[in-house]
Amino acid sequence: MSFTLNSSHLLTATTVGGAILSLIGCGSPPKAPPDRRVIKDDVQYAADQQFVKDPFDEQARLGIVRQRTLFEADFQSDSATLSPLGRKDVTILAQAVREDGGSISIRQESVNAELYAARVAEVRARLVAAGIPLDRIVIVDRPAGGAGQATTDALVVRKQVRSTPLPNPSGEKLNPQGGSAPVQGSP
Repeated sequence: MSFTLNSSHLLTATTVGGAILSLIGCGSPPKAPPDRRVIKDDVQYAADQQFVKDPFDEQARLGIVRQRTLFEADFQSDSATLSPLGRKDVTILAQAVREDGGSISIRQESVNAELYAARVAEVRARLVAAGIPLDRIVIVDRPAGGAGQATTDALVVRKQVRSTPLPNPSGEKLNPQGGSAPVQGSP
């Protein structure tokens, strides 16, 4: 049996092939139209502000956790009441103490002992209200901490270094107008 290709066979094969290809192409769902909602300017502005602010909020939070210190500015003037900034800092510090313990420093600075004691009591009460057990709350009065913090020992070392005379260099001292002059150091 021999098969000869004529125009009717070619037309039939093309039609069947086209039908199969069109069925395959129709098998996928149509793409959804793009979202063309219009965002109001004030909503877009608020979102932009939040996107810019978020990384800095995290940096501030990490700084508060690192220094673990409340300062005069964290309290209302001449009061044991925490300022809005102080309340935020205590909330962040409560989370840090809950996770890994440690102490919190409340700087006495220039306030009298009675006001300082009231500030310590206020912070302690807020930490307890945040669910921190009393035995985990350690409040001290020392400078803001972290690696590299100047301590009394560091100040003594600095004083010793400053009082040790440095030897004079030997060699040549360059002159800005050109040339040089010899420099003789001390042994």
